Parts: sequence; C-alpha cells; structure tokens
Amino acid sequence: MTVTPASEHLTADLEPRRGHPLRKAARWAATIAFAAVGGGIDDVAHFDLVVRRRESGREILRTPADTGSPDFLLDQVRRDLDDKTVEEFVAEWRLPGFP
Repeated sequence: MTVTPASEHLTADLEPRRGHPLRKAARWAATIAFAAVGGGIDDVAHFDLVVRRRESGREILRTPADTGSPDFLLDQVRRDLDDKTVEEFVAEWRLPGFP
C-alpha cells in the first residue's frame, strides 16, 4: 500500500502578517526599538505560517509564526507534510472542519 504524503496536497510558507497599515507600522517601530536596546531584528516575527491546498491555493491554516524562529516552525511543518498523510497532518495540527 502506497501512502501519499500530505506535501503532495498541501504547501506551507511564511507570509507577511496581515493587518491594518497602522498596526504594521507599530510592529515595525517596536522591532526597531527592540533592536536599539540590544535585541535582534529577527527576535520579533512579523510573519504568519500559512498552509494552503496545492490544487486551489485555498488557505487552510494561518497562525502567527512568533514562537521562536519562524524558519524553524516552517521547517517543522514542512517535515510533517513530508512525513504524514493529510489525515495525520490535520489531526496533529488540529484543523477542525477540514474536508
């Protein structure tokens, strides 16, 4: 029996966080202020992790990528997409109502 990995049906990427332009400006100002006091620019994420259907491009998951490194989160999701079936991925990431 051949198991089809979720990566054949779903993609994952980092996308700029949606929001009102003033809210975005405030987040970037906070990032610059944080960097000025010794924090790194990369320490404040302004991205969402987005999982989409390959066929339609329909978004099925959008979550802030602000837990540690956004790239690490993306790598983890992409590994899960390669290692799990769609059903396993949906169960692990708790995507209720996913058809």
